[in-house]
Amino acid sequence: MVALNSKFDILRGWPNSSAVQEDFVIGGTATHAHKQGMWVILNTSNKDGSMVTADSLPTSTVAIRPSIIIEGRDDYSSRFANRVTCLLGGGYVVRIPQKGVDAEGGLYNCLAAAASTYAPGQLLEVTNGVLSAIDANEEVNAVGRVLAVDSNANTIDFLVI
Repeated sequence: MVALNSKFDILRGWPNSSAVQEDFVIGGTATHAHKQGMWVILNTSNKDGSMVTADSLPTSTVAIRPSIIIEGRDDYSSRFANRVTCLLGGGYVVRIPQKGVDAEGGLYNCLAAAASTYAPGQLLEVTNGVLSAIDANEEVNAVGRVLAVDSNANTIDFLVI
């Protein structure tokens, strides 16, 4: 069962446009919670043909482009199947809250800071599995751009590039 009080939403670009949905086997949860609105990378040492996530909190670089989780371990079906559903590529818009809510009502971070600390047009990167502001001269690590900020709901609308 999905958390019905979640503020996470896909606004544009999926399912009938540019984003591609893919299910990945969860590679472990000791470090990475694998919840909706968080970001994940594949385990590069896995060579058996399956797509398995890394049990690490990814940081975006020129060579590493994390994917956003749209159905994760905050949902009981994902836990049962031991899989997360992610969007690959870019060209879609998502609404991301600072704090996600799991099926038990627990909170987890999707943004590194309150939504009000971001500005429309600002480029963001993934740091330790969540969106964060880009440090000076690190624009090449950007995964997208803020389109809108809702300080009252503590959410941002984010274009993934």
